Amino acid sequence: MDLGLLAGYRLPPAIAEAFGVNTAQELADQIGVTKRPTPDLSGSADAAYQALKRGDTGPARALLVQKLGVSEANADAALAKLPPL
Repeated sequence: MDLGLLAGYRLPPAIAEAFGVNTAQELADQIGVTKRPTPDLSGSADAAYQALKRGDTGPARALLVQKLGVSEANADAALAKLPPL
């Protein structure tokens, strides 16, 4: 899935190292994003990030699976790779 304007976004160093990629597009390709991000995604993404900082992966998993079309298995694997926030 082509991320359009978001494709070239450089990932934070810890994320890039954990996944072995440098850009948002490379990460999307690796985890299997099948749905194009929409403008309303930012609120869900922020909520997911705040939850991850508290140790709750549920909102991030839901965002990956429901809003970005990532398979459940790939979402779980990606969340397991995340470095501490």
